[in-house]
Amino acid sequence: MNFKLDHHTPEYLVSLFSLLIREGITPNQIMLGIVHLATENHELDGMIVSVDCFRFLLLAMPIDVNPNDHGLTKFISSLALEGVTTLMLLDALGYACYVCGLFDSANLIRLTYKRLQADAIISQMLSD
Repeated sequence: MNFKLDHHTPEYLVSLFSLLIREGITPNQIMLGIVHLATENHELDGMIVSVDCFRFLLLAMPIDVNPNDHGLTKFISSLALEGVTTLMLLDALGYACYVCGLFDSANLIRLTYKRLQADAIISQMLSD
């Protein structure tokens, strides 16, 4: 799969996620924060396939439930205050997984990102 970071996604997110993965945080733990952000901000409400996309991703990459994840989840959710979106986070996490050699995770996250990106465009066109 060809990996290229979207021009809307800040490169520092890839660096952040790469460092977290190298320090032992799994992509599954990071996904918990991304899913939390998406549900907390209702960012994907009204999109046709968003629930199915996340359901597929969470079945393929079960979330590690760890009491220490609460801080990571809150941190990822706080990125919304800086204008970071769920799609940016998914894009950056997929790319970080690719850079770290986690190719299966990278491909699953990338496919989910692409599907949600297409759904966002379709939803925008339908609302206009």
